[in-house]
Amino acid sequence: MKAHQPFLLGLLIFIQLTSTAQTTWYQSQDGQLQPNGTYAAGILSLTRQSVVAAYMWRLDNENYTWKISKSHTNGTEQRTFFITAPYGIVEMKTGYRNSLYLLVRSFPFAQDPQYTIYKLDSNLVVKAQRMISFAGSYTILNLNVFELDEAGNLYFAGDGQYPDGPGFSPASFIMKTDKNMVTRWTRMDSVQTSYSRLHIERNGTIRLIEDFYTFFPDIKVQKISAAGQLLQTRVYQTDPGRQSLTTLLDRDDNLLIAGTLDRTAGQSLYLHKIARHSGQVVYRKTFFNEVAANLDDVKLDEEGQLYALMTQYFNSSSQCRLARIQPRSGSLSWSRTFPFSQDSCMLRNIVLSDDDRLYVIGDRRSGAYYTKGFAVQVKRNGQRGDTYIAPDSVTFAISHTLFQGIIDQQNRLIVVGNTNDLDTVTGSSTYFRSFAMGMGRRHRDNDCEDDHHSNSLSESLMAKGAIAETAPLNISIYPNPATDRITVQNPDPEKYNQALIYDIRGNQLSLQYFNSHSASFDLSRMSAGFYLVVLRSSKGAADQTRTFTISR
Repeated sequence: MKAHQPFLLGLLIFIQLTSTAQTTWYQSQDGQLQPNGTYAAGILSLTRQSVVAAYMWRLDNENYTWKISKSHTNGTEQRTFFITAPYGIVEMKTGYRNSLYLLVRSFPFAQDPQYTIYKLDSNLVVKAQRMISFAGSYTILNLNVFELDEAGNLYFAGDGQYPDGPGFSPASFIMKTDKNMVTRWTRMDSVQTSYSRLHIERNGTIRLIEDFYTFFPDIKVQKISAAGQLLQTRVYQTDPGRQSLTTLLDRDDNLLIAGTLDRTAGQSLYLHKIARHSGQVVYRKTFFNEVAANLDDVKLDEEGQLYALMTQYFNSSSQCRLARIQPRSGSLSWSRTFPFSQDSCMLRNIVLSDDDRLYVIGDRRSGAYYTKGFAVQVKRNGQRGDTYIAPDSVTFAISHTLFQGIIDQQNRLIVVGNTNDLDTVTGSSTYFRSFAMGMGRRHRDNDCEDDHHSNSLSESLMAKGAIAETAPLNISIYPNPATDRITVQNPDPEKYNQALIYDIRGNQLSLQYFNSHSASFDLSRMSAGFYLVVLRSSKGAADQTRTFTISR
């Protein structure tokens, strides 16, 4: 073990410096509470200089404890708030004057579900709370909708049932409260359906989506005035093969309906547009078609352009696809793919910024048992920009992913994510940790291949002594910088019988055994950047390390 310490120490120092160069700060959210650990569930902007994140912090039998964490955009944690509920799930919304609303869905054993809303100020102090309930012994089974409008009013919708003799009467509900959670009005729909989505137009008119049960695969859309009066009801036909559904309003408050279709030849993305005033279908569009597909995220930018992120599964390979669509006409502006065969990216979330960029985040498959947190910058014209690799991903047998992100006032990406240990024998997760991270400094990566820093960064680190090279053995590496091939000279082949190449993250890329005083390596499949050569002995001698660069 001691024989490898100089190399390992130098490699770890180097990896730490080069990995964190991609981030402005890193905040661990590890409660160190075995065996379950912590799990990041979301992040929102709170004030101009702060963000708020939610973490599943502790499990104690049926009691789930959540940590709500307020941090400065420089990564300093400022306030925390803890809340515990039986099998509790927390959803966050930010609202009027930097207030924070927490909806706690609780499912106590052998009891009806409970739904409680909390209003917190920007210092995470509770200002009001109430349980969402109705008179007449009505039981809420599912509270699916939790939304806020610009005036700070809150909206809740879902489904449940009334007792009716030996049986039950199903009913769906919608409730509107003011910013202090005082009820303004409620409506009930006594059919076996479910209010599953809600959108608020600029004039306060509500679009309420009924899905599942009675109408599936079709949906019913109600228009309700700001005062609670029913204005319009329409049923819209969707494809019988509909696999998923999401809805949103465009800049003109027209309703957009998107999801995936299961067709005979495969699955595709569909997009329907419903006119705001008439309720007529403006168009029905489908895009792409693969063996299987999943719609991971849909976002509208401030210019009204629609972005859809999909995962597509082929017979022989798979890919993630980001597409930009013009909602006015339903035309495809561009589409960009991230093939698994090239970069192994699993991208799940779109993060929009106010400039000409957006980000797609998730993870990158980096080996048999672990992934790296991964973000890709994409310009609004579809051109790929910088790549960000989370620094917590260098350990073998770790699964690490970026879960959700926001953009701060300086247009820097801030993300939360999760890391879990993996048992490489059983494939089960053993411990979970969470993190928040600011990503600001960039590095060059146009092809999502192995990620390396520029030569100037490598030389800067070498000048600072970041690499613990061992000097006693006179090892030659040429050419250096290299292009497609290097030769390593070994002055003592009787002692050192192996030559290995590592990338800057500690991944072993190549191994050769010495049969003479030199070994030659093919570099054609390696990206430009910074690498290490290690001479290793089977007789217990200390590792000898040297650095080289690939320049093309």
